[in-house]
Amino acid sequence: GGQQHAVPCPRGGPGGQGQPRAEAAGTGQGHRGGHRPGAVVGAAQHLHRGLGVAGGGPGPGPAVLQTRKARRLKQAKEEAQMEVEQYRREREQEFQSKQQAAMGSQGNLSAEVEQATRRQVQGMQSSQQRNRERVLAQLLGMVCDVRPQVHPNYRISA
Repeated sequence: GGQQHAVPCPRGGPGGQGQPRAEAAGTGQGHRGGHRPGAVVGAAQHLHRGLGVAGGGPGPGPAVLQTRKARRLKQAKEEAQMEVEQYRREREQEFQSKQQAAMGSQGNLSAEVEQATRRQVQGMQSSQQRNRERVLAQLLGMVCDVRPQVHPNYRISA
């Protein structure tokens, strides 16, 4: 059965945000647009227990509850911010390690290419040193050994 009451729902009405409302003992049905009988009392007791207030008697005033709630919200926000920062640091480290691995393989590749180039240059230099005398002797022989002869394309005109 349902009586309507004028107390607004602290959680935003039916289907509102927050934790589920406490069920009234012995009744499983709600009524249109309001609370189940005893739900507000159950929610208040739940709130008192959550705040560490013993019993169902008069507890701290609304100002004290408001400051406690503000403190809890601030603490929750700080904790969430710390978690976000921790997650960001972990992702940054993971990114740095992957980037280092990728750049490291490219660095090794360029080092290998540079080393192969050095080996080729050293091989050419040693080959030049070995064959230098022979090539110079061959060039000097061609320049100094002059054999006069008539070029095959030369025509004598009479």
